Amino acid sequence: MTNIDKIIDLRSDTVTSPSPEMREAIYTAKVGDHGYGDDKTTIELEAYCADLFGKESALLMTSGTMSDQIAIRCYTQPGDEIVLDRSYHINYFQAGPSTDLGKVLLNLCDAEGGILTPEDIEEAITGKYRGELFNRATLLCLENTINGYGGRIFPLENLKKIFTYAGMKGLPVHMDGERFLNACIATKISPREYAKYTDSISTSFSKGLGAPFGSILMGSRSLIQKAAKYRKWYGGALHQSGFMAAAAMYAIQNNVQRLEVDHRNARLLAVLLGAEDYFDIDLQVVETNMVMLSTKKLNLESSHFVDLCRNEGVLLYPWSQYTVRAVSHLDVSEKDIAVAAEKIIQVSKNILNGTIP
Repeated sequence: MTNIDKIIDLRSDTVTSPSPEMREAIYTAKVGDHGYGDDKTTIELEAYCADLFGKESALLMTSGTMSDQIAIRCYTQPGDEIVLDRSYHINYFQAGPSTDLGKVLLNLCDAEGGILTPEDIEEAITGKYRGELFNRATLLCLENTINGYGGRIFPLENLKKIFTYAGMKGLPVHMDGERFLNACIATKISPREYAKYTDSISTSFSKGLGAPFGSILMGSRSLIQKAAKYRKWYGGALHQSGFMAAAAMYAIQNNVQRLEVDHRNARLLAVLLGAEDYFDIDLQVVETNMVMLSTKKLNLESSHFVDLCRNEGVLLYPWSQYTVRAVSHLDVSEKDIAVAAEKIIQVSKNILNGTIP
C-alpha cells in the first residue's frame, strides 16, 4: 500500500465503530441475568422496538443471520420450502445455514430488481406438482432494502399486494429488514406502516445505525415465544445482554434520521463516478446507501479491482465476478466520498492506460 493519510472503508456499513456516546451507554448499562429475565435494558429495548414496528413482541438476537434462521425454524418443518428471490441475503449468504439448520428447500425466483410480485410467487409455487407426499411451500421471505441490487427499496404498494396474496395462500411473510430503516427514511414511511404488511420482520443495529452488534426479530407473541426457544438452542441467549441492548437502544433512538446523510453520500459517489464512463452506474437505482460498480468495461475481475483500490486507501467489496459494492455509513464524510471517488477514477484510468499490472 502506498503512503495513505486515511483509509476510507466502503466495504459495508457494518465496519463502523461505536461513538463515544454509544460507548458511554454501553458502560453505564443496567444489566441482569437475562437467562432469568432480569436484564431490564434488554427488556426495554425489545418493548421499544415492538412498539416502533407495531408488533406484539420482539427478541434481541446477536446477528441478522440468527434472526433470519430462527424465523425460518419457527415457520417451517424439515423438508418444507421457502419462496424468495435469488438475490436475497437468505440465499446469497445464508443458503448453507438455511439448508443445514432449517433443513428447508429454497425455491428461488428471479424478479426484476429483486422486487417479487404475486405472479412470481404463484409461478414458484405452481411450477411443480404438490402432493401430500412431497414438499410444500410454507414461508415467503422478502428483503428490504435489497442488498443484491444495491440497496433497492421494496415498494410499499408491492408489499401490500404480496401480503394480501400470501394471506390467501396461507403463506406467512417474513421480512429480512436488516436495512429496513434505510427504506423508511428514504420513503418517509413509518416502520409501523411498512411492517404492517409482514408477519415477522428483523432489523439490524450493527449496519447503518452504527452499533457494534445486534439484530432484533419482531412478530406475534406466539412466534417470539417459539423464537426464544430456538435462540437458546442456537447459543444466542446471552446473560448480561444489556450491554448489547444499550448500544442498540442508543443506535435506534439517535442514528435513524441521520441515515439521510448516508443516502446523500451514496448518491454523491454515484454521481462522481458516473461522470466517467467506466462503471455503467444507473442513478435511478441508487436509492439508499449503496452503489454497485461494474468492472466489465475495465476488463478486470472485481477482486483485482478491489485490491488495486485498497493500495490507494479505498476499501470496496467484491460482490460478484464483475460487480463491486460501495456502502456509505456514519464513519464516512462527504469529503471522504469525494476523495474515494477521485482515487477510484484514477485507478480506473491507470488500468485502461496499462500503467497498473
